[in-house]
Amino acid sequence: MLTRREALKRASVLGAGALAGLGPASARAQGGRKPALTIALPSNPETVDPHQFRSVLTGSILTNVCETLAVRDARTMELKPLLATSWRNVNPTTWEFKLRQGVKFHNGEPFDGESVKVSIERIIGSKLNTLGKVLWPPSIGQEVRVVDPSTVRITTKVPDPILPNRVAAESVSMVAPKAMAEYRDKFLGDRPIGSGPYRFVEYVVGDRLVLEANPDYWGPKPTTARIVWQIIPDAATRVAALTRGAVDVMVNLPVPLIPTVQSDPRLAVYSELGSSVHLLLLNANQSPALKDRRVRQALAHAIDRPTILKSLYAGRGQLANSVVARQVTNAIDPGPYAYDPERAKKLLAEAGQGGGVDLTLWQATGRWSQAEEAAQLIAGYWEKIGVRVSLQTLEWGEYNRRAGRGLLKDAGYYAFVNGTWDPSYLTQRFLPTYGSFRYFDAAGDLKRVIEEHEQAFGAGKRRELAAQLQKGLQEEVGWLYLWQLDEIFGMSRTVKGFRMRPDHILWTREAYVEV
Repeated sequence: MLTRREALKRASVLGAGALAGLGPASARAQGGRKPALTIALPSNPETVDPHQFRSVLTGSILTNVCETLAVRDARTMELKPLLATSWRNVNPTTWEFKLRQGVKFHNGEPFDGESVKVSIERIIGSKLNTLGKVLWPPSIGQEVRVVDPSTVRITTKVPDPILPNRVAAESVSMVAPKAMAEYRDKFLGDRPIGSGPYRFVEYVVGDRLVLEANPDYWGPKPTTARIVWQIIPDAATRVAALTRGAVDVMVNLPVPLIPTVQSDPRLAVYSELGSSVHLLLLNANQSPALKDRRVRQALAHAIDRPTILKSLYAGRGQLANSVVARQVTNAIDPGPYAYDPERAKKLLAEAGQGGGVDLTLWQATGRWSQAEEAAQLIAGYWEKIGVRVSLQTLEWGEYNRRAGRGLLKDAGYYAFVNGTWDPSYLTQRFLPTYGSFRYFDAAGDLKRVIEEHEQAFGAGKRRELAAQLQKGLQEEVGWLYLWQLDEIFGMSRTVKGFRMRPDHILWTREAYVEV
């Protein structure tokens, strides 16, 4: 675990060299605002293609450049019009959208029904491995028909009650048809062109990504002239940059460094409970021991989650008992697997594993705050009940590739954000027909409830089915839920309007820095 003393020592070593390239963020602008808002990120945006990204931080950048048909309110997550002014359900397999008129992309192309058709066909119908295919599976059978320039109808082969949720996701952004014509079946590598309040300027890998205000934006004018996303992988160096005024906001402030920020009267700590559900993927499809529900339940009873949350994260978070985060629509709390090592040993014995079990626990390096330490603590708890654990780590890119393909042997640490703000986004992954993160396949009544929930209209019916499937998944320990953590930021007290949306998108449309 990174202590405050170790972090400050590291900062003193890395700070001079790492910050040499960071210009001071103290330039003055007319109107009482700095000309740029500078945000320090822990990692590089993995792409500039609005349909390719996987990281919520990359989505936070691109949402300023490219826009969606609908958008989530930054506080309430209520669906609101954006490039579509309204929508209606014509029948169970048809949705109609009325489009905003007078909108132009950054290259001057008009936004219209053809833009919607081209964008969705690229996301869903191309050979590209897009994030949109994860939250809006092609098996739904989407087809876009342009009724007129300001009206489109989206039809599906099966009922899709949450289709408006899907088209509000940042990975279903609208793109300029002519500009993207040569990129239908290959990813964009240089300059995204959208209709948003900011335009892309440059991306220097390992250093910065820069956006500038779009003077021709159709909506409210941008609140700052530029947003600079500065890449600073080391947390202590990000804190050093914040304290010297080189950046205005730092992402991922580790718990041990909170006192450093709090002790500076010019700075503030900002946090929100994240909706990422941290959990353990248990490979019940491939691991012989984990095929037995009693073994999975034993592993759940063996972990003292409250103690880990308190000791490792200073209590900054809440325990998770469902794959659906507590903020998400129709989330329930099915109740915990209480820490009970004796009960865990008894369950192992009943499953014929009284002599112990050999399991591999996988973890990604540098992805989630203090998750490597958490994995070590979990391994220690499991060993107390007779589970012999081999801890293995992989670089994040390779880890994520394997995780998505169901290739993590036995168990792996992961965290999921809900891309559609509906239980379906994650519960569909327990169906045998789903294409990624296949570790536990629901069967019998549980499978039937998940399938029914996928196509059910009516708020009451969806709420009822969502409760049933969350209880069923917790009973089965399809995945082993751990916690939701506070997302913690350090920031200058002169920063106004910056916030994290409940789905982890950094909302910077109204953000600026006072002088």
